[in-house]
Amino acid sequence: MTAIECGREDEVVEAIAFGRWSVERSPELVAHAAGCAICRDVADVALALHDDREAVMGDAHPPTAGVVWWRATVRARAEAAHTAMQPITVLQGVAGACMAGATAALASAAWRWMDPADRIGDLLSRFAADHGAAGGFTFEHALLAVLGIAICLVLAPVALYFTLTDK
Repeated sequence: MTAIECGREDEVVEAIAFGRWSVERSPELVAHAAGCAICRDVADVALALHDDREAVMGDAHPPTAGVVWWRATVRARAEAAHTAMQPITVLQGVAGACMAGATAALASAAWRWMDPADRIGDLLSRFAADHGAAGGFTFEHALLAVLGIAICLVLAPVALYFTLTDK
């Protein structure tokens, strides 16, 4: 089986690619392509590709070298700042975890210190007896203190999550 090719195909593609495809610039090559079926097909395809390339290049607006350099510099600085902040973020997370642990340990120690049978009721009755009805520490205050500790223990993991996530 013999391959069908023409020796001037490369010349046709090159003339079209470099903008020399016209009767004025290369009359004999255009005349050859008009008579040769292979070169005519090559010229049709190459012209279509060349026209598409010209249309795309006309619509493209690449940034200037200064803008590209500026963007690269800004990106490099942002990456360097992110890299520098990683140890600080880890230390903040560790400090938050330590604070949550210390709070839980203190609450646990205070809970164990109280008499197991009476716990809060006994403590409140002692404060009420010592300070009277108009004393500074009432049942509402104790309830608010316990509620505040519970909220802190619930919100500590949420705060750690937001501290350790990248923004």
